[in-house]
Amino acid sequence: MALANPVYKAFLPSEDNTSEGANTELASETNRTKKDRTMAENTKTFSEDEVESLVTTAKEQGRSDLAAEQKAEAEQKAEFNSAVQAGVKALLEDEDALKSAGFDLPSFNKTPLGDDQMKSYSWYIKTGQGDPQMKASNDTDMNIGTDADGGYAVPTEHFNDIIARRDEGMLASKLGIRRIPGSATTVNVPVDNEADGEWVSTNEAAAFDRDAPALNQVAFTLVKYTKKVQLSVELLRDEDSRLLAFLTDFVGRGMAKQHNQLLVTEVEANGTSTKTGASKSSLAFGELEDMLGNADFSAYMDDGGSVAWAMRPATYWGQIAQIQGTERLYARGNEMGDGRSILGTPLYFSNKIAAVASGAKSVYLGNWNYMGLYEAGDFTVLRDPYSNAANGQVNLHYFFRADYGTLQAEAITYLTHPVS
Repeated sequence: MALANPVYKAFLPSEDNTSEGANTELASETNRTKKDRTMAENTKTFSEDEVESLVTTAKEQGRSDLAAEQKAEAEQKAEFNSAVQAGVKALLEDEDALKSAGFDLPSFNKTPLGDDQMKSYSWYIKTGQGDPQMKASNDTDMNIGTDADGGYAVPTEHFNDIIARRDEGMLASKLGIRRIPGSATTVNVPVDNEADGEWVSTNEAAAFDRDAPALNQVAFTLVKYTKKVQLSVELLRDEDSRLLAFLTDFVGRGMAKQHNQLLVTEVEANGTSTKTGASKSSLAFGELEDMLGNADFSAYMDDGGSVAWAMRPATYWGQIAQIQGTERLYARGNEMGDGRSILGTPLYFSNKIAAVASGAKSVYLGNWNYMGLYEAGDFTVLRDPYSNAANGQVNLHYFFRADYGTLQAEAITYLTHPVS
């Protein structure tokens, strides 16, 4: 055994019992330290049979332990698999109860229909069981309310236009305001400033009455009004809403409101007050008739087609149309007023005119041919792609120049409310 197992050779007694071996051992003993002698004395010597018996016993014990471990592992696996199968079976048998309890169970085929169209059809051909169509894996209807069920297939479209607001129109074109021609910054318009002009009765051989009209002038000086719109090149290239057409409408409406403000400012500065109302907060029956019957203004009633009222919509509908006698006197359906005229005279609206209030001038009546408008050329647009090119922007510059002037003050009148 020692030859077959060199490792165990150290455990066998020495085969050399000659005196030469004894002498050699004696020499080695002489060289050992005391500690080595102690270890040698405590070392037990085994016979070859004893060693072989020990090794055999160890091998058998190892195989026995391994078999026990493998058996225990197999039993554990079997127990686990049994528990899993029992749980799955219980799950399938009591699915409705679990769902009613709030468990969200996964969808899966309970029948051997296959997990694709080909396998499902193959099962039907072989057995005649089931439906030759694959069982649904996404049990839902298609709709647009849920993105995944069809909503992604329905795009949100874009209406390629911008719905603009409606604003008040430019009163100058509706009222028949006189256009003043010119090319200079200031244009002076001569006006009659003589109040009478009557003739004088003259006796025979008597001197004629010398008379000459008094003149004045109204100066129209152009003032520039501007607006700038700044747009990115990306917006200009990518938009699909007819943006430039909308901007044209946008600045045009703004221009109309600016003109109306200029007109109102001129009327209040140089027109004539022909009626002071009875109240600072309301209008009364008869006040509008007094404006029409004013001695100075009445001479302008027949000139052309430019005689008209102007006021806020709320002044007419909230005040005038609600004045009552035995019936509404200026309301729609009555010949005295229908929302388009008052007492047979056309009516136009602007929110730039003052509302009924203390000291306000809320109602205008005029022969608007005696109001002048001087403009320098047309409305101008400049496209500037250079000033902000470093920022990728294009500037649109809009401007116009204009001025309003009262040519005859007695032709442009208004009603004034008392302060208290």
